[in-house]
Amino acid sequence: MMPVGTSPVPAGEGTTVGEGQEIENLEGEELGRDAFLELLVTQLGNQDPLEPMDNREFISQMAQFSSLEQMENMNSTMEDFLERQSIADGAQLIGHRVETLDSNTGEEITAEVTSVSREDGYIYLHLEGYEDKYPLQGINSVTSS
Repeated sequence: MMPVGTSPVPAGEGTTVGEGQEIENLEGEELGRDAFLELLVTQLGNQDPLEPMDNREFISQMAQFSSLEQMENMNSTMEDFLERQSIADGAQLIGHRVETLDSNTGEEITAEVTSVSREDGYIYLHLEGYEDKYPLQGINSVTSS
């Protein structure tokens, strides 16, 4: 039986498990932990009882699964870190004057940052004298008050 790897499968392609079974990969997604486990269980269920999977091959696949899980955990930790870093970057601007453009009017705005908020994964600055919020990445310049 073919060893199962943890390499991503291109979007829209399925992975053949054996005996005509195929696990469909959703558009835009990689072969992840659940699909890997499903492949492994299916592989174990379909193996020839007279010629079971080699122990070394099984251990190798379990090590690949462990590695995949560790990479997913590291990715999640990195995403959390980057989100917190963005909030910290915005918080450092509180009390400073920033220059940005109003996306509705195209008018250049210069005002002091009074607070920072996060919505839908984006960091927004709230400026003194303005009700709208302005995205952190839209800031053109920063000066001290």
